[in-house]
Amino acid sequence: MRIALKIDVATERAATTGVPNLLDLLSQYEVNATFFFAVEFRRSQGLVRRAASLFGRGDDAKGSLESAMRAVMEAGHEIGLLGYEADSWRKQAAYADADWTRYQLALGMERFEAIVGQPPDRFAAPYWQPNAHLLGMEERRGFSFASDVRGKFPFYPQLHNIVSRCPQIPTTLPTLSEMLAQSDVTPSNVHEYLYAESRHLLPHGHVYSVDAEAEGIEYLEVMEKLLVMWKGQEGSIRALGDIRAELDLEKLPVHQIGWTQVPGREEPVAAQSLPVEL
Repeated sequence: MRIALKIDVATERAATTGVPNLLDLLSQYEVNATFFFAVEFRRSQGLVRRAASLFGRGDDAKGSLESAMRAVMEAGHEIGLLGYEADSWRKQAAYADADWTRYQLALGMERFEAIVGQPPDRFAAPYWQPNAHLLGMEERRGFSFASDVRGKFPFYPQLHNIVSRCPQIPTTLPTLSEMLAQSDVTPSNVHEYLYAESRHLLPHGHVYSVDAEAEGIEYLEVMEKLLVMWKGQEGSIRALGDIRAELDLEKLPVHQIGWTQVPGREEPVAAQSLPVEL
């Protein structure tokens, strides 16, 4: 059993509390993951607070976004960009034009590079909300891979007649929040349901998307149970880059991207769809 961990950091609380908790847990079990950071956060009352306000100001620089991102890199994990501000992306990206998409991507890349000293080479669309313009930009920017959609195995995406040669490594498993929305699933047994889902074999294993605010704080114990189960019986837990390294890009198929309704989630999400013959 092979599981790749995609950890999304979309809120200030996720960065300042969830990330340190997850880093401790991953270190304890000696596993690597891929962290995707949004680089600007929105206050709960709807006011935008720039990530720059977190950069080392105040007595507790340890809790800043900058410290969280640097800690991820220093611990040997992969790091990528989760858009600029995740909530705005969630609401607008799927229907956005090229100018909006280009601007948002440029803002995110500029802020990311200012924090860690290098531009991102991997991208994940917040809440699985890409658009065709983004797919083309991911190829032109030279990203090693993207993880914008739900699906079953890596592929090159096509949307609105745009084919991108930036590989997509999709999320394959349901999320914790989606599972907990089911009537028979509770916090005490959700790990068993997720483990059962992960036992369905796929060519490159599974990708599990972690919400750093959920699994990193309230459901940290659930996350630990999953790590124990996934590592058992010669299982392996890895980063998305490990999947990318094993791909034969010359033979990677092209698939359409469609939109699907996932049980337990309000908005439709982008998903791997029919194969395309070019």
